[in-house]
Amino acid sequence: MRTERIGKYEVLRKIASGGMAEIYLCRLKGEEGFEKKVAIKVIHPRLSEDRRFRELFVREARIAAALVHPNLIQVFDFGREGASHFLAMEFIDGWNLAQAISQARRRSLCIPLPVWRYWMEGILSGIGHLHSRGIVHRDISPSNVLLSRGGMVKITDFGIARGLLQAGRDPGWEGKFAYMAPEQARGEAASAASDLFAAAAISAELVLLRRIFDEGTAERTLSRIRQHEVHLLDLGGVAAPVADTIRKGLSAGARDRYVDADAFARAIGAAVPLSAGRAELESCWDALFPDVSGEEDTAVTSSPPGGGSGILREGREGYGRKNRLLVKAGVFTALASISVGGWIVWEGSRPPAPAPVARMAPVPVPAEGEPARRPESPKGMPEKFPETAVKPESATPSSFQGGRAPQFAHGTVLLQTDPVGVSVTLDDGTPLGRTPVNVDLAPWAGRKIEFRREGYARKSVPADVLSRFKVFRLEMERQLGTIAVVQALPWARVFEEDRYLGDTPLYNLQLPVGPHRLRFSNEPLGVEKVAEVDVQAGINPKVIVSLVEKKPAD
Repeated sequence: MRTERIGKYEVLRKIASGGMAEIYLCRLKGEEGFEKKVAIKVIHPRLSEDRRFRELFVREARIAAALVHPNLIQVFDFGREGASHFLAMEFIDGWNLAQAISQARRRSLCIPLPVWRYWMEGILSGIGHLHSRGIVHRDISPSNVLLSRGGMVKITDFGIARGLLQAGRDPGWEGKFAYMAPEQARGEAASAASDLFAAAAISAELVLLRRIFDEGTAERTLSRIRQHEVHLLDLGGVAAPVADTIRKGLSAGARDRYVDADAFARAIGAAVPLSAGRAELESCWDALFPDVSGEEDTAVTSSPPGGGSGILREGREGYGRKNRLLVKAGVFTALASISVGGWIVWEGSRPPAPAPVARMAPVPVPAEGEPARRPESPKGMPEKFPETAVKPESATPSSFQGGRAPQFAHGTVLLQTDPVGVSVTLDDGTPLGRTPVNVDLAPWAGRKIEFRREGYARKSVPADVLSRFKVFRLEMERQLGTIAVVQALPWARVFEEDRYLGDTPLYNLQLPVGPHRLRFSNEPLGVEKVAEVDVQAGINPKVIVSLVEKKPAD
């Protein structure tokens, strides 16, 4: 569709093209400089006269317009331009999950388990909302999950979704083959359980960096799915609790899977105790998608990697900054980053200098058909180190001096945190020092080490886990407070920076303790306001913002 405008929207450039529609980045302008970027999905002109495709597109519009959820793409408008129908949706300045997986393979990176948990919980939250409305998506796949650096996780493409109660036999063949459940591959009706199977296939792909079912052709892939037996699934190198969680989700029988999306999400939370915070999400994102100059001016004319018609910005080739994932030159040490039960730890023959280090670990890219493996310790590194030198009772608070990290004492573990100055104690409160601090954990086998700082959530890590490493780095998460009610008059969409929090009224909104800037936006009125909120631990007072100017009395 070659036009400078689509309805009231000014076309900036094409973003992507799929089998049914094209996606354009557009701009909506209003009074007094109001401006908003949106993504416009336009049905292909060649399909405009096809009644089946037209009905499919209209159905997507009706379904999507009725859905409001932080993990589902929001629809603003639906209309017609000439002979073509279009859908106006929120624009996500990011990438899709298929691209993230592709980048991880390309850059020899693994997805940290806390990030895996965060992304999967977002996917399952969106799926759960669909199912609560009686809707089966039927095409849950990495290319239909959109991500942003700020932590947005959005499911898109409802064109093949349909109500659970809709009469008639569901052919079950419209979804992407590699993510079909066995019952779909047999031509049976898709169901909520089929969506959860697809989500489990995505969860496996994120940790293995390869598809569970991919035999090269559609027919061979479908044949393998039909014969799928979960006990034969190869998840070598994946932590046992995570592997068990994935296996249940990939059970061949629908009744053997999780009963709903919430149950699946709870199992993921139990397998990985800590979810990624903003700092870890951004660090992971920057490692996958380093800054590329000129992206905003790139005209996109082809479908993004991984297929699908995601609402995305496509970047140029030549990813990455030189030495972005390398330790500062002159530091002769081998470092490996791995995720243990949700903690990010650093392991090496010497402590790192205070230069930026990789947040994601290189992992060998497997040969075709072989399972991916989690990173291993550098060659020749012992699993456990000599247990001598500094004793916990003699440990004193330490700090960086002269820009250098404290010297590593033989046989101890260097505990580091972000931020520094975190109190380190035993589980009975016995003080061990403040980070960064060297601690010999040998006497504390079977005990837990606790990390505490005012304003941050307390974290506890088994000493047996810490004792395997020479350097352990932990990112603290801000303590949360709850705002009882967030309301706008008459109503508004609420954002914190680029993170969408929901539409008012919001109840029991949890935010990290400290100051926040909440942005209230009402597009029909063309009004935006910002409220400064200082969140305290516990329950906070209501936040009510009026977007309507009071008229002066006559």
